[in-house]
Amino acid sequence: MATVELNVITSGNIPWGLKRDIENIFRDCYRRFGSRIPYKVEIHVVDKEPNMRALLKEDKIRLGITTGGDEQFICSHDAWRGYPRVICCVEKLAKLNKLARPGAIRHEAAHSALHGSLEYYIFRIPDDCRHTAEIKALDSAVLDQALYYVSVAVKDFEATRFLIQHDFISCQFAFALDLLQLSEQDKSAWKLAQTSRQAKFIYLTTLLKPTLFAHPLLALPRSSKGISLEYQVQLARRVEELLEPLGSAEQNKLLQVANMIVEDATDDTHKNVDSAMRHAMNLA
Repeated sequence: MATVELNVITSGNIPWGLKRDIENIFRDCYRRFGSRIPYKVEIHVVDKEPNMRALLKEDKIRLGITTGGDEQFICSHDAWRGYPRVICCVEKLAKLNKLARPGAIRHEAAHSALHGSLEYYIFRIPDDCRHTAEIKALDSAVLDQALYYVSVAVKDFEATRFLIQHDFISCQFAFALDLLQLSEQDKSAWKLAQTSRQAKFIYLTTLLKPTLFAHPLLALPRSSKGISLEYQVQLARRVEELLEPLGSAEQNKLLQVANMIVEDATDDTHKNVDSAMRHAMNLA
């Protein structure tokens, strides 16, 4: 089996044991992923949230990247240099429960295996979506940001699906249950978003990420190894709670869009993003 060149870089006060544990989680994943592994991965382990934001901001300025939102994630992944890079924030990971933490790191390992080259971070807006955007008076910047959120959602769906295929199930349930929690900030953001059609569209596309992330777990048959009915019930409830502020009409619309995205999903990320973007235009 090929060996992955793993380079772990720390920033701030990172205990050696934690660095070792994170590296071991990645290596274990790559052993179990089989042939679908990257040749090289760079892992940044940063101690505090401000350091993570600063690292992302600095790179975006240098590379001319205009989309945003990844600074909110517990961990971040990209391939802006042609190979996978993962940023793990210790402060954010510490807020997760013990089983969810390796689940979060394995989620990033899956991204590095599935989306480990630059092509998975460059997507074009389908022409028919641009036409729809013109009809609905959506600005190009809004469309670009929506494409970013849709692509993130699709890749999260693919990562969860991939991990389940490799029997990483319990940790993904734990991660999902910790991750999918409605906050007061979410409620306030939805209230603000309703004042503008474009803001509302953007907000709804952000909700595709948790919805699609959870979908493969909720779709697992109860007879599958590592499946707990209690976990599935809890996770389904978390998704409901997350979408509850939208009201029934918007909830149903979002879930319909998510289901159509999943139904059309293939093993081709670019086709999946194109299809998802077309479906997401129904949210505008």
